[in-house]
Amino acid sequence: MPLLQLRELLAVLLKGEVEFVVVGGVAAIAHGASTMTRDVDVVAPLTVENCARILAALGPHEPRFYQSVNRPRVQRSAQELSEVKNLYLETTLGIVDFLGTLPPLGTYADVASRAETHDFLGMPCRILSLEDLIAVKAHVGRPKDRLMEVELRAIRDLKNGR
Repeated sequence: MPLLQLRELLAVLLKGEVEFVVVGGVAAIAHGASTMTRDVDVVAPLTVENCARILAALGPHEPRFYQSVNRPRVQRSAQELSEVKNLYLETTLGIVDFLGTLPPLGTYADVASRAETHDFLGMPCRILSLEDLIAVKAHVGRPKDRLMEVELRAIRDLKNGR
């Protein structure tokens, strides 16, 4: 995802007062990793209130359920969306995955309590901490996550002067 597009997507969510913490590849980039990513992964409370903010913020950007056959346009209510565990959306600004939990860390409340605010792409964004991101990548354990874990550990070591 191009950085300008990523910035615009995050700006829309922030302006819409959507509660979220950036995780995954974008969090890795915020910590200095050289990874590329095609989407934005965030942990968010999938409450009726936050789902209403998501719908209002992303509505003008044609949100679609990208993991469903024919990628139907989102026409569900905030109440209906609040009943899902994760929300996978494709918009004209890019793909954003709203995760209700993040193993092994837990719920949005657990993740948010440990998140850090970074000036990322010129905006204050809540980002998963480097240590927590390393823990998540180690837990997931896919080959691409193992590679990212190694790079994140190297970044941590450089930041700590090792």
